[in-house]
Amino acid sequence: MYREVQSFFVILAFAMLYLLTSCNNASMQGHIIITAVNNKERVLEFKSPTYTGFLKSAKLLAIDPESETTSALLLTKDFYSACSPDISFDARKMVFAGQKSDSDTWQIYEMDLSSLRYKQLTNATENCTDPLYLPGEKIAFSKASGHDSVFKGHSLMVMQADGSQPQQITFSPGSYFGSTLLHDGRIITLNRQAGSETEKRNLMVMRPDGTKETLFYQSRELDELIATGRETVDGQILLLEKSKEGKDNLFTVSYNNPMNSKKHINGGLSGEILGLSPLTNENLLICYKASENDNYGLYELDYRNSGGVQAVYTDSHYQMLDAVAVELRNRPKKIPSEVKMEEETALLLCQDINFMGFHSDSIISEDERAVKIELLGAQSSLGVVDVESDGSVYLKIKADMPFQIQTLDKSGNIVNGPSSWINLRPNERRACVGCHQGNEMVPENRQPLSVLKPPVLIMPQEKQLMAKSQ
Repeated sequence: MYREVQSFFVILAFAMLYLLTSCNNASMQGHIIITAVNNKERVLEFKSPTYTGFLKSAKLLAIDPESETTSALLLTKDFYSACSPDISFDARKMVFAGQKSDSDTWQIYEMDLSSLRYKQLTNATENCTDPLYLPGEKIAFSKASGHDSVFKGHSLMVMQADGSQPQQITFSPGSYFGSTLLHDGRIITLNRQAGSETEKRNLMVMRPDGTKETLFYQSRELDELIATGRETVDGQILLLEKSKEGKDNLFTVSYNNPMNSKKHINGGLSGEILGLSPLTNENLLICYKASENDNYGLYELDYRNSGGVQAVYTDSHYQMLDAVAVELRNRPKKIPSEVKMEEETALLLCQDINFMGFHSDSIISEDERAVKIELLGAQSSLGVVDVESDGSVYLKIKADMPFQIQTLDKSGNIVNGPSSWINLRPNERRACVGCHQGNEMVPENRQPLSVLKPPVLIMPQEKQLMAKSQ
């Protein structure tokens, strides 16, 4: 009899343990993670690349849109402020930026969405924000360039999923922030370049090792990008822009031809929009308020059909700044890296510095043609190089050294430039068609004369002096 009772209690104990384990491992798939702040906080700065300097007491909330109560679960009760959630491809984990106290720097954390346990991944003296899951068990994030970093630049970093081996992948002056991922494994990120006359932001695309960085989308005239691009299941890129008249505009661009495929999808929305995030059902989550007196709430927009909008979650005490659904996602491609850190240089080939496009108004006369290029460093000129008769130039440049290019005519006058900042990673090989042309341009198929010679070496002056003395 004693053995039977003992066996019964053993079975009961195992059953209770199984139930507890099942509860702790309950999936949060189908939930929505929201970044919210007190309704008295100003939220316009959330559209700025330096928003973490203004974002006070932000919280990450989880809601179940299928629940009748739709009450919110506070995920970051241990944090003074938290924002920028990104969900893992298997929908089991979340990375986010957080501050334990108002005097702490922002760090990157990861939370298990079953147990709600979290761990700190970065331990930097500068602010770390905007984390992003990458293929290959890695995480990208933005890191400030200094201690007093509210108005300074932010570089992109990549680390292992456990927080180890952080490496910088962008070196150009300015800020990279709000990064997301394309299905081909490349990162798209908002960039505000230092030294520009305005704070205009461009959407850049690059590989996860920082190579092949190029312009993806640029606003025209006085329009201004607000939110970074997010890709839909059918390969459209969703963007949010403030027009020169001050109106918030939602639109899509195509993956293959982003600069010439803009399509507005606002529908009947006339209010203000903050965050946006595509759903797997092809609808769109937006943080939206219809009038000046409203709070930003969470809505679902059917932008493909009627353009109808439906409230998902609102709260009189909170403003909703951003949201992301906990959904399974296809894992993007893992792009092999060509970076070799033991290499000091990279190669750049320009096929024709005078190529501006195929239209008649882009054809340059012989007197207007550029015959030289000058490379400009952060503080001084890096040198002037003669180009070949076909306009091509082949350069070997110190890696991870940002530079700009301007073209010169035979009298030394500037024809075009300076360009935006360019950075090449160690061992990178990059080629461009010409100057100031669209990325979709396809040049004449020919061998540039410059590749028939060794590349021209471009190094900082102190490096050249060291090389000559050896």
